Amino acid sequence: MADNVCSECIGDDDLQRWIRQQDGPRGCDFCERSDAPTADFRAFADHVESHLHRWWSLAVDELPYESREGGYQGSELWDTHDVLDETQLEFPRDRKDVLRRALVSALPDQTWCEYDWTTLDFDRALGSSWDEFCDTIKHRRRFFFQETGRDDRDSYTPASLLATIARISSRLGLIRNIAAGTTLCRARTDLKSDADANAAAFGPPPVKYATQSNRMNPPGIPMLYLASSATTALMETRVEAAHVGTWRALRPLRVLDLRTLPPIPGFFAEDDREDRLATKFLREFAADIMVPVERDDRVHIDYLPSQVVTEFMRDHDFKGGRIDGIAYGSTVHKAGWNVALFASARQLGLDEPGWGRPVEPWLEFVGADVAKQFP
Repeated sequence: MADNVCSECIGDDDLQRWIRQQDGPRGCDFCERSDAPTADFRAFADHVESHLHRWWSLAVDELPYESREGGYQGSELWDTHDVLDETQLEFPRDRKDVLRRALVSALPDQTWCEYDWTTLDFDRALGSSWDEFCDTIKHRRRFFFQETGRDDRDSYTPASLLATIARISSRLGLIRNIAAGTTLCRARTDLKSDADANAAAFGPPPVKYATQSNRMNPPGIPMLYLASSATTALMETRVEAAHVGTWRALRPLRVLDLRTLPPIPGFFAEDDREDRLATKFLREFAADIMVPVERDDRVHIDYLPSQVVTEFMRDHDFKGGRIDGIAYGSTVHKAGWNVALFASARQLGLDEPGWGRPVEPWLEFVGADVAKQFP
């Protein structure tokens, strides 16, 4: 068996990084080049095997065996070659398949099965519970749904699901700050040309006018939707021209940040199993609640899941305190993003009679102008 394998023979960032850390002598016994760090091939194979055991189990250790029924029962099965294919590991310099065959030979020549085959993977359990949650609040129970369903290894009640989403969001670093000094914009398509374009006109709508169902809030509960630029704010309105007001953050705004989610760790990353599965679910979840909804007679139903998630996150006690809003990518302007802030008129410095002492404002109004998509 060859002694060394170099990082350039392996098409996986995490395995390349591991080989470079071994800092073996130049000179690869597979590609026969000396342009990259190497690692001992046996140690490399052991490292690969240790990661395969994070995602699959050996059937001999896990499954019942019935000779009359055709062998192992209860799980999909793979041989070692197939498991390696499942990881999508590539060997860019291995034109004659020598390295792949050597690695397969160095791994256990046994039958592999699903990891913990008696239960769903974390991401699948969360995904099926999310689908059930959406169906419940859209079509079966609008209120008092928190304890519907059951909590076990394969499913979550709505209350447990929402708490788990909050936990993994925090764990994956999605509670972030929008920096103080950031400018944010709101477009108004209903202001007349001679209207007084002041701060109040570009704050959250008064309760009596908050009649529309939006992505993050139901009718009657106003929120302040702002965009990262005048262009994004205007494009979100789907009109060619509108009054656009600009605000500036006076302090860091603490948000659940769904704008840029972490990549799903690879099979050979050092992240633990739950982090990979949590990231996989969270990306699917974020994509689901960001799907554009047509302004038709179903809008109030299709926005319900994201509205409930928002209300839960608004009151959740994250480490470091509650959040000020939720930031998310724009579905109409790829270069832009939006944020739904839980800011009342008082938190914008717009004192409301009868509400007691003023609070420290989150934003200050910079000014307004008419913006056009096609000047």
